[in-house]
Amino acid sequence: MEKSASSITLEASLGNLKAVNSFIRKWAKRASLSPRNENNLLLAVEEVYVNIVKYAYPESLGKVTIYCRMDENSLISKIKDAGIPFNPLKVPEPRLVSRLEERKEGGLGLFLMQKLVDNVGYERKGNYNVLTLVKSRKKKIKRRESKDN
Repeated sequence: MEKSASSITLEASLGNLKAVNSFIRKWAKRASLSPRNENNLLLAVEEVYVNIVKYAYPESLGKVTIYCRMDENSLISKIKDAGIPFNPLKVPEPRLVSRLEERKEGGLGLFLMQKLVDNVGYERKGNYNVLTLVKSRKKKIKRRESKDN
């Protein structure tokens, strides 16, 4: 099994979103993700990247590095920034059953990001936020239940 890795480092700006998507799409194809899993990963990475652009560097323009590698079972994407320390896994899940006008703003994208991938990890390494997104390369078998009498 080929074990390869590469990274891309970009200025954290919305103008680089297309380059981020292209990089992730290339890895999704290399990992033979299904179209649905590829789109789920793209959406999750986009959510993380846009949050970094909007919130990680409030007073300057910073950098974002995205690393991708795959192993036999998974495509692993690590997103690293030197912005304000922020652990998205500590954000409480939004209350989806509350009325729209009662909900607090924010957090829905992070909730969605966690649902779109198979595993999410966060660590603060020195001055860096490092978020790891894992997407399984295995095709999941959907079970069908039948209620025949």
